[in-house]
Amino acid sequence: MGYRVDRAKRRKKKRKSSKLKKFMMIIIPIILIIAILIMGLGYYYIKKVKNVGLDEGNLSVTDVSKIDLDSNQKAHKVKNILLLGVDEQEKASDSIMVLSIDETTKKIKLTSLMRDTYVDFGKGKITKLNYAYHYGGEQLSVKTVNEKFKLDITDYIKVDFNGLAHIIDYVGGIEVDVKPEEVKYVNSYAKNISDITKMQYTPISKSGPQVLNGEQATAYCRIRYVGNNDYQRTERQRNILTKIFDKLIKSPITDYPNIVNQLAPYATTSLNTFEVLKLAVAFAGYTKNGIEQSRCPYDGLREDTMINNIYYMKWNEPENVKKLHQFIYAQ
Repeated sequence: MGYRVDRAKRRKKKRKSSKLKKFMMIIIPIILIIAILIMGLGYYYIKKVKNVGLDEGNLSVTDVSKIDLDSNQKAHKVKNILLLGVDEQEKASDSIMVLSIDETTKKIKLTSLMRDTYVDFGKGKITKLNYAYHYGGEQLSVKTVNEKFKLDITDYIKVDFNGLAHIIDYVGGIEVDVKPEEVKYVNSYAKNISDITKMQYTPISKSGPQVLNGEQATAYCRIRYVGNNDYQRTERQRNILTKIFDKLIKSPITDYPNIVNQLAPYATTSLNTFEVLKLAVAFAGYTKNGIEQSRCPYDGLREDTMINNIYYMKWNEPENVKKLHQFIYAQ
């Protein structure tokens, strides 16, 4: 009797297993087809992103194996990308960040580089970091950051600040807790952005938590005369960018092709189509761990100074570089 019961159970399990196998044989190809279609659409739309390459032989790339790190940190597979928020009217980069994607720890890190950092471009050109873009566009920007911060950047993503307003509008605005002293500056910058982009100017009327539209949030990013001047501005920029990333990543994967299609007109990059797709996949997987933030030069390792009535930030290069590397390559 027990034997017949066991045999019946085995037949039942076998039928379930057979049904499961048939189901998997049907569903897996469907999933693969959907994935291929999405990737194909992504490829089609990503090709619309303006691609401007770099002369990789002239980027002063640092050999990571020679950086003062322990063996575990050196083993990290990190892709560093320079993010530039530019003001094409002034021909200067208003926002300079290093996006670090660590495939070993599955972490994403974002470091603001202070625009007023004192640097020597050679040939008698001693000025601020953000003017690397003025003198030599994306090429000199990447090269200067590599030289001064001892990094291995070979790619960049550039967004015109006026284009940023359109991107923020596309994701439905960004919630920000606006301080009372920031209100008038948001409105002032927003009016200027509206004049350039021809977007409708909509001033904010109060402080406190609220959803800012594209021109308002972009204006918020550009405030530098409230609080701790440029230090607080870089924090605003990182927070807005992180919130944009968060909204994009939470979108259904089926929306990705359309997202790329909407954002493509406002971005320029040296990354090729497949690299952009790979970056998108990494973001989707890694941002669940959050985005770690930092700012360089660091407090206590820099000093504010005036030269010919112009403000510069002088900095202890070796110590700042060491601290930056520890942040990027930390476990």
